[in-house]
Amino acid sequence: MSSNIRKFFLLTFVFFLLSSLAWSQSITAVRPWLGVAIEKGEKGVRVKNALPDTPAQKAGIMAGDEVLTVAGRAVHSPEEMIAEIGNKGVGFTVKIEFLRKGVVLSKDITLVIMPDMLALIKKKLLNRPVPDFEAVVVQGKKTKFQMKNQIGRVTILEFWATWCPACNAAVPRLLQFAKEFEGKIDIVSLTTEETPAIKKFLGKVETVLKKDDNPIMYLQNTDGKVSNEFMASSIPMFVLIDKKGVVVDLDLGTGSVMENIFSKAKTLL
Repeated sequence: MSSNIRKFFLLTFVFFLLSSLAWSQSITAVRPWLGVAIEKGEKGVRVKNALPDTPAQKAGIMAGDEVLTVAGRAVHSPEEMIAEIGNKGVGFTVKIEFLRKGVVLSKDITLVIMPDMLALIKKKLLNRPVPDFEAVVVQGKKTKFQMKNQIGRVTILEFWATWCPACNAAVPRLLQFAKEFEGKIDIVSLTTEETPAIKKFLGKVETVLKKDDNPIMYLQNTDGKVSNEFMASSIPMFVLIDKKGVVVDLDLGTGSVMENIFSKAKTLL
């Protein structure tokens, strides 16, 4: 065999070896799920919310239920419950034992593949009345905020954080738009952070637009209940609400994503 032919076969082998490695590295295990938001409970894992059209919701799992076992194994924390679910595969049926008002119940639930989160959020919120909530006003032209009082106004609700690079990058454009449509479109920014962190951040914002000239209302919800209600696990997240209080659009990100929200908001005036 000539040296050129040997080189050809050697290069071919290396190519297929590298291709196989790249392919194997790109493969990830399918993630099964129930469709619940959870937190640590008193005796097990408390269900905060059973999402619509999910295995848990279809099986009758409700907010307030406390999961005790998954497939016969006790779970004492969200991490343990997630691990037990993850140990099973999509299509498996698992027995969930849970506590409801002092009574232990059980349900057999078939696991499904975890869907795209944005699609899931839209399924829950889009074209529905916006969930009502109250939040602390850290800075703004109102001393109290309640979502139901926004009826009659176009509102953009932003979920953000001071540590979020994308959120910070969006500030100049967000301020510009808020100022341009002041009195017409309300922009409400909500974070779960503590007051000192928010005020420190707003001190930097004042170098762009003075506090008295800033029409954005900055809200705080440290217990995370509002973020959970809106399933805002990724930020920045923008929710567009029309004058009737209906969520007409929502999306994750900034740049063109944020501009699309702005464009649609203007059509609602």
